[in-house]
Amino acid sequence: MDQVRAGLALGALLAILSGCPYGFSSSLLPGHIESVAIPLMENRSDRGDLSAALADSLVEAFIDNHTLKVAAEKNADSVLEGAIVEYRREPFTVDASENVLEYRVQIAVEARFVDLRKNKVIWEDKRISQWATYNLVEVGGQPPETEEIGIGRALAKLTNDILNRTVEGW
Repeated sequence: MDQVRAGLALGALLAILSGCPYGFSSSLLPGHIESVAIPLMENRSDRGDLSAALADSLVEAFIDNHTLKVAAEKNADSVLEGAIVEYRREPFTVDASENVLEYRVQIAVEARFVDLRKNKVIWEDKRISQWATYNLVEVGGQPPETEEIGIGRALAKLTNDILNRTVEGW
């Protein structure tokens, strides 16, 4: 029994040392889908720069993920489309004098992933939402942050949710 445990431990160690990545195979993606188009989403919020920022973030994430190639819509097997439906910024932390120390930004989208070859919606969600904070004051030696920093953090979380939903089915 000790030899079996030692063998399993050695195998696990070799897998870790060899850089063997642990991954998930997706039952969500049909075999014929190898590429995705990521056009600008419609922006229904009052923050005009979100569509391009979200598209850039999604393109970068899909390229880094290597599951689907990013392509122009006319050449793609699938498309990720939708709309930014909400952007909110509100105080998150205040001091005793009610001065805002930290803001929270929230971004919500409706999105769908469409199989262009079979003209079929693979997944659709009417509201995917993420939020993040940014500090207006120095914290722990870190300088005050801008709203764009908070937006970037929220977009990164939103991008991760959309990527996982698309390639892993989560």
